[in-house]
Order: sequence, then C-alpha cells, then structure tokens
Amino acid sequence: MMAALAAGSVVTEASAGSVQRSMTNRNVSIETVVQFGNNVQPVTIEENSRINIARVIQIGATGTVDATIVQNGTRNYANVIQVGGTTNAAIGQSGVRNTAEITQIGNSTSALLLQIGDMNTGAVRQFGRFNWLAIFQFGR
Repeated sequence: MMAALAAGSVVTEASAGSVQRSMTNRNVSIETVVQFGNNVQPVTIEENSRINIARVIQIGATGTVDATIVQNGTRNYANVIQVGGTTNAAIGQSGVRNTAEITQIGNSTSALLLQIGDMNTGAVRQFGRFNWLAIFQFGR
C-alpha cells in the first residue's frame, strides 16, 4: 500500500518560483500548485477520483494569474488564492458534496464557480477595483 502511494506521489518544479505536488489513484486525487514571481503561468487541474482535493496559490506581482479546476467525483474540495494585477479563477465541480473557496486580490478580479450536486458550498472573496463573479449551484 505504501509503495503504491509513494509511486503515485510526484513532485515537480514547473518553473522558477513554482512547485507542484500531486497524488492520484481511483479513490483519492490531491493536487497542490504554488507559484510566485513575475512570470506566473496559468494552472489547469482536472481530477476524476472519488475524493478530489485541489489547491492553487498564485502570487503574481502586477501580472495576470489564471487558475482553472475541474473536479468530477463523490466529494470535491477546491481552494484558490490569487494575488496579481489581474486575477482569473474558474472552478467546476460535479459530485454529491462540493466545496469551493476563492480569494482574489488585484486591480481586476474575475471568478466563475459552477457546482452540480446535492450539497454545494461556495465562498468567494474579491478585493479589487473591478470585480466580476458568477456562481451557479444546481442540485442533482
């Protein structure tokens, strides 16, 4: 069991000032991406296990930071924290229990949250001059 877990765990250096960690099997998928600096790259995470956990932290100075998370499973949890001149986040979740949190700090902030499931919880915090937000929550 531990050997299978260790084989599924990967640590990669995506770029300078960036770390990505992930562990995935059919039951649990966990992905964490942390980026900081002037050259923050867009992040896309797609998870399809029974339990999905994704966290993205992007600190991008005055540039643009983008994050997209798509989760299909029984229980889904997503968390995005962004700081930059322009911040963009999109989260799509389909499952019995969905939880998502987005925190954005920037001159212009944009967030889209779509949840399809029986128990949906979403929280969005935006601190900026120009804020845009759309939340769609549907029961099964």
